[in-house]
Amino acid sequence: MARLGVGLTYVRGLEGLLEECGDQLDVIELEPQTFWRSRPDGTVATDDEALRRLADLPGARLLHSIGNPVGGSELPDAEQTLLLGVLAERLAVPWVSEHLAFNRTGGAGGFRTGFMLPPRQTPAGVRRSVRSVRAMAEALPVPFAVELGTNYLRPRPDELGDGSFAARVAEQADCGLLLDLHNVLANERNGRCTVDELLAELPLDRVWEVHLAGGFEHRGYWLDAHSGLPDEELIRLAERVLPRLPALRAVLFEVTASAAPGLEAGAVRELTDRVRELWPAAASVPVPVRGPVRLPEPAVGGPSPEEWEAALGGLAVGREPRTALERELAADPAIDLLRELILEFRAGALAGTLVHTVRLLLLTLGEAGVRELVAGYARQRTPELFATDEAFAFAEHLVRSRPALPLLPDVLELDLGLMLVRLDGEPRTVTVGTDPTVLLTELGAGRLPVAPPRGSYRLRLVDDRVAG
Repeated sequence: MARLGVGLTYVRGLEGLLEECGDQLDVIELEPQTFWRSRPDGTVATDDEALRRLADLPGARLLHSIGNPVGGSELPDAEQTLLLGVLAERLAVPWVSEHLAFNRTGGAGGFRTGFMLPPRQTPAGVRRSVRSVRAMAEALPVPFAVELGTNYLRPRPDELGDGSFAARVAEQADCGLLLDLHNVLANERNGRCTVDELLAELPLDRVWEVHLAGGFEHRGYWLDAHSGLPDEELIRLAERVLPRLPALRAVLFEVTASAAPGLEAGAVRELTDRVRELWPAAASVPVPVRGPVRLPEPAVGGPSPEEWEAALGGLAVGREPRTALERELAADPAIDLLRELILEFRAGALAGTLVHTVRLLLLTLGEAGVRELVAGYARQRTPELFATDEAFAFAEHLVRSRPALPLLPDVLELDLGLMLVRLDGEPRTVTVGTDPTVLLTELGAGRLPVAPPRGSYRLRLVDDRVAG
């Protein structure tokens, strides 16, 4: 594979920055799930217009999947993998990556966790992960790499070390590695193995890609928040790690959509130029010979991967501990952190889809009231993969719970109609009992409509991206 260079992982909100410094970026990485929307009938729609706009930018492309992880007992979702392969061919990417984590549990009571959670790091967990990695790799038209994720849990005596686990999976599955240096630095800061311990166990000649990102401290943890530019410690880490990666082909900077507006083009140019200076030309880097490494075996016994996923996943989505393993895990303070992060993630998905509904709720119930409402919903329903599915489910919850908000049915009808129009691109007519122009204008301006006209109003909704 050819060296791609230095670039950014795309999120919505980076369009202006890409226009300013896109010609200085060697590669842009796309997260395919952010371009997919789940329709009510279960099919998945692709935002082709956004993909077309990004296709016009200079440089190479990469795909980094964020919803179909390969670190658990459940095999990756076949439909997502198929869509991923189609997009990989369409964009001519040299490889695809996904997380060595899990976000689904199995069995009759299986559910989604709404968050990437650490797998069971034992020989049995290795076997499950290798099976999942191979299943995805064999279904893709290009090579496949796995990312080492963030793990907020305390280390356990009955598990393999983080580097040992990832090394076994990569070598037995014969795949590449995506080394997120912010992940491994966050893990060190949060009390897991040191970066050097991890690197000593990894097959560095399998690292094709490196990620850099920013984070911040919260409740005593360093969060992998992608909240801005990398700090100086991470840059110094990259300075000594990048030259040790003989197969490295791309270095990407990651940021969340919420942090994108705060990025300055000049600062991004400075970061990418600095990374290029830290990353010498491949020809000048001697390829290290990695001899046999004796990887330590964990203590025999302990929970199976399936038991681990059900227990950790259930606690993370807010369920009370019932089994001995769940009670043991619940004593880890990271469980409360995971619950908070998952709830915030779900609330953000609702704010980005049911825009006017959430504004109405905030204006009438206040922030604390909305948090309580969303928390009550989350206790009754496990997370959905797509933000649109989360929105449909929350709308059902609102209809059932019927908060005493007279404008809510009409605002919800408008939001759902707008979302459906964006999903399929087809115009849609909705009927509401309140003047929709007043509702949309006032709520769009962040104001609560006061005595809006009532009656029977029919409104034709169109996708403003294709209208006219």
